[in-house]
Amino acid sequence: MAEKKFVGLNGSVEAAELSRDYETAQVFDKVRVGRLGVYFRDGFKTRFLDYPSLERVFIRVQAVNGRMCCATANFEYYRLVFVRGGREIADVMSEKEKEMDAALACIHEMAPALAIGFVGGN
Repeated sequence: MAEKKFVGLNGSVEAAELSRDYETAQVFDKVRVGRLGVYFRDGFKTRFLDYPSLERVFIRVQAVNGRMCCATANFEYYRLVFVRGGREIADVMSEKEKEMDAALACIHEMAPALAIGFVGGN
């Protein structure tokens, strides 16, 4: 059986070790957090972001105000954002705050040297 293909930061990646890590990774809504990195769907592809290539990971809360015919409704989305070289390179959106918080905590556990959280400017 062929190994599962992943799309990394530098193109397609295919390895038995990655496939095993993907299968055993912890699942948090749309994100899988493994020993080697983070996996998530991006269109028809499965993206793989390895920990050494990342600089920072944080959660961005996006508030959306929806207007309906007779009222308004407020929604919040939680984006798990990945940063490399000072730029946001990917994010995964979810409506489940606890799942995204747990994913971020698991990423910190798997890669303690990785900076966690947002660093704001002036």
